[in-house]
Amino acid sequence: MSLAVMALRLAVSAALAPYVAPEDIEAATWPTLARDRVFDSRFDLLDGRGGERTPLIVFAAEAVEGNAFSAQDGASDARRGFDNSVRLVLSAQVTSRQTFETEGGDEFDAEAADLLDQELADMLAILQEQAWATLQADPLFRKVSKRITKLDAEPYPASETGEKLAVLANSYFVEPLGDGEKALAIMRDGLPSASPVRARAVLALERMQATRARLSANVLIRSGLAGQTDFAVTSIAQGAAAPVPATPAPSTPDFTVTLDPEDPLP
Repeated sequence: MSLAVMALRLAVSAALAPYVAPEDIEAATWPTLARDRVFDSRFDLLDGRGGERTPLIVFAAEAVEGNAFSAQDGASDARRGFDNSVRLVLSAQVTSRQTFETEGGDEFDAEAADLLDQELADMLAILQEQAWATLQADPLFRKVSKRITKLDAEPYPASETGEKLAVLANSYFVEPLGDGEKALAIMRDGLPSASPVRARAVLALERMQATRARLSANVLIRSGLAGQTDFAVTSIAQGAAAPVPATPAPSTPDFTVTLDPEDPLP
């Protein structure tokens, strides 16, 4: 299930901030006002690489819930596990570079949400609508998500002083593809070879392949092939095919019979 959620996050990242070669970034066109300022699973201090009133998007899969397909027997891989729903939070923000002070009196600069006003409320509404339209039209996102069942909007949280901040968070409850490795393979096959998002999918699939190879090797050992050489077992663990036993050669009889051609058989 975790890999299905990961594939969903990769799809969001690739859709909202599609890969552009470094030399083409300045001239590139982007799906939303946030341009390439799209952050996956980061809610700490951000560097939006902007100046005043910089729009950006932070998203995360914050919760997963689901019931077993079989209420009587529970969940297992054979029964496709759980009927899951992922809470995908897209937080549209408008930030500015601001100065903060630590408890020790030291100052530092970081991106922080601006105080809300009419212009920023309009910008946030546009940004959220752009993100929604982009995800709905993106073929990879549609392949790794079965459907979106619910929306929960959390507009304009308050600052410590009670003032509203320029943050508009929409939570989409998404049913991901049930097979996480299949979903990651879809992302791997559908993205440019130089895409960092594709590299993350490739790495996850390679790690899972290594795990499954090791599990297969363990099964062979438990089934009576423990007498193999270490080399053979290691080869199986690395994904090599299991050795096929050779067909025994016909045995040679330990006696001979010579027949006289002139003497008929009894």
